[in-house]
Amino acid sequence: MQIKSVDRVIMSSPGLFFLMLLGTILCTEGQVLRGNSYMEKQLLCALDRAPCDILGSQIKDALPEIIGNNCRSCDNRQVSNARRIAVFVQSKYPDVWNALVQKYSPSST
Repeated sequence: MQIKSVDRVIMSSPGLFFLMLLGTILCTEGQVLRGNSYMEKQLLCALDRAPCDILGSQIKDALPEIIGNNCRSCDNRQVSNARRIAVFVQSKYPDVWNALVQKYSPSST
């Protein structure tokens, strides 16, 4: 399976879950990008492969609405943060990225 480009995914429904991820996780100081084990925990939670903490549960609960509504309520900061996180996940965890896109694609529900 080929990795989609960041811009195409962010603009399409399957990639919009990252808008919620970064709208929820404060990434202003780059903590998420430096905290690989924390990021991995959230990604595995979103894939139902690991237990979720409170944040992970909130992310999972919000993903279908965010994707289904095409993230109409996202602000510019959330979009900017989403691009940062998408680039990070695509480069560090390409298989996880593809699994998340597949799992949360509206056609998969």
